[in-house]
Amino acid sequence: MVVAIAASECPPGYYAPNESICEEIPLCKDLFILNVAKNRCECIDGWYLYESEDGNAGCHLECPPGSMPNEGICMTIPECTGLFVLFPPENRCVCKSGYFMYESEDGNVGCHPECPSGSIQNGPICVANASSKGDPHFKTFHNEHFEFHGQCDIVMASVKNFANKNIDLAIHLRTKMVRFWSYIESAAIRIGNDILEVKGSAENNGKLQYWINFETNGVLSDGLAGFPMTISPRNNKVTVDMDSAYQGLKIEIGTFKEFVSVEMIGATEESFGNSVGIIGNFKTGKTLARDGHTVLHDFNDLGLEWQVLPSDGKLFHEIATPQFPELCLLPEDPRGDRARRLAESTISVEDAEAACASLKDPLTIKDCVYDILATQDMDMVGAF
Repeated sequence: MVVAIAASECPPGYYAPNESICEEIPLCKDLFILNVAKNRCECIDGWYLYESEDGNAGCHLECPPGSMPNEGICMTIPECTGLFVLFPPENRCVCKSGYFMYESEDGNVGCHPECPSGSIQNGPICVANASSKGDPHFKTFHNEHFEFHGQCDIVMASVKNFANKNIDLAIHLRTKMVRFWSYIESAAIRIGNDILEVKGSAENNGKLQYWINFETNGVLSDGLAGFPMTISPRNNKVTVDMDSAYQGLKIEIGTFKEFVSVEMIGATEESFGNSVGIIGNFKTGKTLARDGHTVLHDFNDLGLEWQVLPSDGKLFHEIATPQFPELCLLPEDPRGDRARRLAESTISVEDAEAACASLKDPLTIKDCVYDILATQDMDMVGAF
């Protein structure tokens, strides 16, 4: 029971967890003792709390069969089958040594001798890296590659209640159109009330420009909502390290000349399971509309769907056109014009393929070749 009166006026049998309310002090009987810090009844030392089949909670000297002690309570031991084994410290099933946990498209979690295509090993689990690079090429959590050549501000990803801190995370991209293609000009990430914005530069050796909470070259050492930020020695990449909340998770915003890229490294269902945005659904890999159900297969429609709305918030330090309700600018006859201009390229496909050959992923090589032919710049391999 909670009584909404001044804490200094708590009646007998109540205590003040903060300055505005009084809460009833529970009456602990038999083998229970009051934990003052948590204001709840717990078993005395050496006894364990367990709820019997009839729903009554009591204290026991030993945990009943099929359960194990964990910080003063008895927890049911999960049944681990197949390639799963019990991990006692956390009372959960994990893959046995040499196998990695991964959730398939049908929602089944299993153990694999190696991580499937589009994911990487992160400890005992397989995680996916979603990204946006180049002009711009998007990669979903399931390693599907696609392009959107419009010009506008786009929601790359948005997560509610990130890191169980009752704060939200959002990543917005600003694209700029050049003839029949576009590129990511700026990227901004907001965690809670803190915003980092990064922009590329064709000058000054391609060194990035950045803003912290709309302030030019703000203090990186203060972090982003408590998560550490570092800038690379070449001044072309900012890393937000979220390992304190999710092991191995970090977001990298990099620049190559005027091109900006964003990569989410080590994303898991725990961290990005409820993410929405242009890079799609984490669990299924489907590119969903804002309603969370409609699958959009036309990537122009997908880009228009995830144009930043006023309700998504303002992350960039200045306004650029178009802004909703004015829709994203799209190139006229992009397929025909693109094909004609690529055919007129002075760089051969063979030369572009040779320049991109050092890249590992075949789909990334394809993206790299396209960018070299579109920009007529062999150095574009550096953007990957």
